Amino acid sequence: MEASSGVGGSVTNSLTDMSDQQIGRLIGALDSLKDGDLAVDMLIACGERAIPALALFLHKGSPRSISLPRCRAARALGALGACSVLLTYFREYERPPDAAVLFAEDAVRSAAAHELAHWKSDEVFQVLFDAARQRATGELVVVLGEFRRPQTIPLLYELLEDDLCRGHAMESLQGMPDAARQYAILSIRGSVDLKLDGPTAIVRRRAVLRLLAQIGIAADDWEGLRSILWEDDPGTVISAAQVGLKVAPELEYPQIMIALLRVADKLNWVQETDALQLLDAHPRVAREAARQVAKLRAQSGEHPNWISPFWRILQHVLGEELGREIAAKPKTIRIDHG
Repeated sequence: MEASSGVGGSVTNSLTDMSDQQIGRLIGALDSLKDGDLAVDMLIACGERAIPALALFLHKGSPRSISLPRCRAARALGALGACSVLLTYFREYERPPDAAVLFAEDAVRSAAAHELAHWKSDEVFQVLFDAARQRATGELVVVLGEFRRPQTIPLLYELLEDDLCRGHAMESLQGMPDAARQYAILSIRGSVDLKLDGPTAIVRRRAVLRLLAQIGIAADDWEGLRSILWEDDPGTVISAAQVGLKVAPELEYPQIMIALLRVADKLNWVQETDALQLLDAHPRVAREAARQVAKLRAQSGEHPNWISPFWRILQHVLGEELGREIAAKPKTIRIDHG
């Protein structure tokens, strides 16, 4: 029995009996928007006979600015159990000089890593680990994290500074909470090589504190984090407050609320929402802190500026009471010495 196919012409019912020429046409069809996915299915149905052609396409074919054909090849190789072919792809990887091709090939690396997730051997781990150190991609970081190996922790923390991989690195670190927590505390104390100080490390510092807010810390560890509340970066302060409001003694809550209000002028709209959630979770303490801050601002002669997130937050916490606090500011008495 024969069937007509746009990707291979007339083919026999048994795809395992396809000729090398027919397999070659299926490889060419990986570039097709219409028939590319069908070509993948047919190549998989061909069985191991398709592996050499797929390997040649992945290893010797030039990377291009469109990643889909090479991603399809990686998917087919994974389904055919060609672990060694995918490992060779990573071992022989050379960084493309063209930026568009580089980012397209990142998608291929992610696709290949996704397929390698089916094998949890030491060899696969080492190859993926070396690949991530060379150039990380999102799915590569996720698969690496699935091994749950502590030696990946420093690399994952380094990747918190990478805009494209940060979320995936956070996900992988959350899967190893004990090791991730220990390394984060040590990094904040300056006991490991991870740099959290200085303007270039501010994104990573924020992410480390967000991670601690998610996985939690012991009450004893708060002692070494408390001083972060008085830093200038609002994202850092918010994350430190999130940690503190979970583990700090309640007598420290007023200072945590004041720390949030101290940086409120600098908040973006996302941070403003985060700060309001923390304040709303402890309304009594938040109101008292807001009263103190409002009195200080009123005594300095400052007038409300509703464009500023600081005044919007005060209005949210205090409501009509804010107007009374402003009206109650002491009047300045002018003495004429003439």
